[in-house]
Amino acid sequence: MTEPRCNYYYNIIRENNPEAAAWIDQIPRQQFTLAYDEGRRWGHLTTNLAEAINSVLKKTRNLPISSIVLATYTRCNAFFTERGKQITAMISAGHIYSENATKVLQDGDSKSNTHRVIEFDRNTTRFRVEEMVNPREIRPAGKFVVRLDERWCDCGKFQKIHLPCSHVLAACKHAHHDFNIYISPYYRLDVIMKVYNNLFGELRHEEYWPPYQGTEIWPYPATKRNGKGRPKSSRIRTEMDIREQLHPRNCSYCQTPGHTRNRCPHNPGMRGSTSHH
Repeated sequence: MTEPRCNYYYNIIRENNPEAAAWIDQIPRQQFTLAYDEGRRWGHLTTNLAEAINSVLKKTRNLPISSIVLATYTRCNAFFTERGKQITAMISAGHIYSENATKVLQDGDSKSNTHRVIEFDRNTTRFRVEEMVNPREIRPAGKFVVRLDERWCDCGKFQKIHLPCSHVLAACKHAHHDFNIYISPYYRLDVIMKVYNNLFGELRHEEYWPPYQGTEIWPYPATKRNGKGRPKSSRIRTEMDIREQLHPRNCSYCQTPGHTRNRCPHNPGMRGSTSHH
């Protein structure tokens, strides 16, 4: 999350593999590092948020297009309805922030009790926070600059996930500041609930649909998938696939290359079904 730590690991890569470092240099750092993303990724390093919809649409990929559209609509509606009920129940129970945000704050609060805070201005907005040595942890204790007026901490968590880290919480306790003002409003349940306020409309049965007057689309026979045999792969081949082709797979029965288990001459169960020349 910090530039010094990012550069530290980059230098290790450059010393061990200059070609890998040259390949990394071709990619803008703000696209794959938290240290240079200016807080736009909110701590997320992967595209799992965009790919999470795959779990909602399981077992629908081989259906006709109209069925896929219907399944997408109905399953997203069910997901939004259920999530909306959960958020409403949490608000009714008195919760203010999401579960993940609450856990981060609780962990940070327990750690902040072991920090030592030193003030550096009369407005009580700038501090140096020193971690106490913990014999259970391997990493050494750190010293971090906290600037509340700039929403900054040297550890990087404050500006990357938009939540107070343990150092910020320790500074707020020392200066008697309300740490809640440094929590992004997007972690509040009342703000999250606005996502689920947009309801899906009901889908009437086809018998009640008005007659369709638009253009009719007919399938092109040449693009029809052949139902026999293994479908051809449309995946783009990479260097990894080329390397795998250079090293043929071994037989799963005798562990020798050149044939498969079904045609293995050492497999007693397959001798009767194979042809001998």
